[in-house]
Amino acid sequence: MNKTLSRAIAVTAVSAAGLAGTLAVTPTATAETGSRAAVSAPAGKLTDSGRLEKTGFGYKADVFGTKLLLEGVELRALKGGYAQQRCTTMAGRVAEKRSILAPLDEITDGLLPEGLIDLSVTKQTSETYKQGNRTGVRGVSTVGDVTIGGLELPGLGKLPKLKIEGLQSVADAFHANGRFGHEESFGFKGISLDYEGSVVEGTPLAMLLDILNQVTAPVSQIVNQVIGLLRSLGPGGMIEIPGLGGIGLGSSSGQANGKQGISEAYALKVLINATGNNTMLQLGRARTAISKAGPAGVFRGTATGANILGDIPLLNVGNLGQRSIPCGGTNGKVQTTKAADYSLLGGLVNVTGVTYKTMGKYGKGKAAQALIGTDLGTITVPTLGLEVKGLSSLVNLKRSAKSAKVKPTVTTKYLDIRHNGKPVTLKAGDQYDLGDDNFLNFRKLFDRTFHGTGVHGLQLNLAGIGLLDLASSSGRIFPR
Repeated sequence: MNKTLSRAIAVTAVSAAGLAGTLAVTPTATAETGSRAAVSAPAGKLTDSGRLEKTGFGYKADVFGTKLLLEGVELRALKGGYAQQRCTTMAGRVAEKRSILAPLDEITDGLLPEGLIDLSVTKQTSETYKQGNRTGVRGVSTVGDVTIGGLELPGLGKLPKLKIEGLQSVADAFHANGRFGHEESFGFKGISLDYEGSVVEGTPLAMLLDILNQVTAPVSQIVNQVIGLLRSLGPGGMIEIPGLGGIGLGSSSGQANGKQGISEAYALKVLINATGNNTMLQLGRARTAISKAGPAGVFRGTATGANILGDIPLLNVGNLGQRSIPCGGTNGKVQTTKAADYSLLGGLVNVTGVTYKTMGKYGKGKAAQALIGTDLGTITVPTLGLEVKGLSSLVNLKRSAKSAKVKPTVTTKYLDIRHNGKPVTLKAGDQYDLGDDNFLNFRKLFDRTFHGTGVHGLQLNLAGIGLLDLASSSGRIFPR
């Protein structure tokens, strides 16, 4: 293995090991141990009948307790308590996930010291409901106590200690009285800050400490004043806490029009930069959406520029994320979304020209069509001498009015692939040896079902890191 790649892998492995050691995710006995929450019929009456009911709407929800981003890159394995409600037309479905997040007893040379972040039980729930003339999807994220800092670090001394209690975020997207709507809220039960540094009067930090030092004030009053102070900073504003980082409000927003309702809320965000790395902890996030659905059902589809799996299953694309087909489609219009360029694994892999395409269209009766695609302009892996231009994947789906079976058509292509300056030609299913146990695979199909399929444009098997999927597109037309 060349030395540059070896060093890059070593840095990445240390970073991931350190973060993995800082937060251990341990599902409770009632939680599903997989990455997706268990989805079931309602325990209570989420529908008037008390049973699952198929409706003419599509529901979707994403709810999680914690999300950690290091230098803008999401650490997927540390997304606590992810309760996802995939697109469905059924009212009365419940997805629930519980988890316990706590520091490990030991940590291998990592970026975040042991005990820097300590979180207790999280519980996330998403549910679809239909009661009277109102139907919708509600997401609730609850996080127990959160403690950040408070430990002694060589050269830094004792860090400020921030403690937050009982965060909850609620996002509800619904349809009632002939209109789409949204409701969202968030809050917490208590907050404290142990800070021994100097404070400049009149600064947000001084005002925060004045609020928290009201010994005789009711907790509810203190919480309301803290929220008011954070709101006064404006969107994205944070109170700087020297020696630790900062704290700011999350967001509470939604939109509704004649086609859909969307609701999103998350309680707080905490910046941690005491160790020299910008780590952002998001707490209590819920996002829900409802739209009209046709007789064919709902559209399910995701497009992803890059995703890492395998030996270090902690990393996901930071600012890029994913794009999805709206549950109720796009009325036949192809939606094109451009995303920012990005760099993975400390510059080991660089991608420019990221574009997504999505479309969903209902036909007559139960007929429907959809497409989802990912285009990447240029991919470079400098340490391997690899350059790929014009990589794209596209999944077209078609369902006739006579059959529920979906016919997929998959297209994958590239303009140019070069390894150490020499052209490389690959056909579907081909594997190319990049040397030192690194391999390149072109066009990898996955998850072929009765309702659709998915494809990875390219897969990079990186020695010591794992599998990197590039230009992935996956789609379904799901009947219920």
